Amino acid sequence: MGLFDFFKRKNQSENGSNLSDQASNEIPKDIFVEEAEPSESSNGLNGKPDLKGIELIYDFLQADYESRGYNDSLINPDDSYKTENIKLIRYDLDILIQKVTTYYEDLIREIDFHMESRGRAGLIDLVEELKTKKEMVLEHMEKVTALKKEAENNNGITQRIVLSYQRGFMRGLSALTQSKVLNKEL
Repeated sequence: MGLFDFFKRKNQSENGSNLSDQASNEIPKDIFVEEAEPSESSNGLNGKPDLKGIELIYDFLQADYESRGYNDSLINPDDSYKTENIKLIRYDLDILIQKVTTYYEDLIREIDFHMESRGRAGLIDLVEELKTKKEMVLEHMEKVTALKKEAENNNGITQRIVLSYQRGFMRGLSALTQSKVLNKEL
């Protein structure tokens, strides 16, 4: 046992001297670690703050589909390609609507739980505040349901994405014709 104790003491003394050497050679923390809170513009996608609920749908509907259509027409000017991409955009909208609906349903369950438990605790003002929050969520859900019906019927503001994409696709086709045919020397 004495032999092992000898090696243990020797390793501890060597490690102690190595630690003091390492401490003097350390790189300052502030070179690699930023301790400031991220700004709102760095949250979420595309430099936008994290959006939730119906705001996600509105953001999706306001996106620039004209540029996307223009670029797609330059890649493949076929009408079937345009039709497939419009279907994909509509499917993306459907997926987003389902995600938002699920988010609101979960939020209502959470609010209901808190209303019930805080009501048992006698926190009447907090329960009233939760009821107001639930009413707002239900109003947003009604708007999401209306947007879903519009998307299914191909009318209303959800048609904006299709019209914007088609406009861009047509602009791209026009630009292709202009550059390849009309600008040729005769």
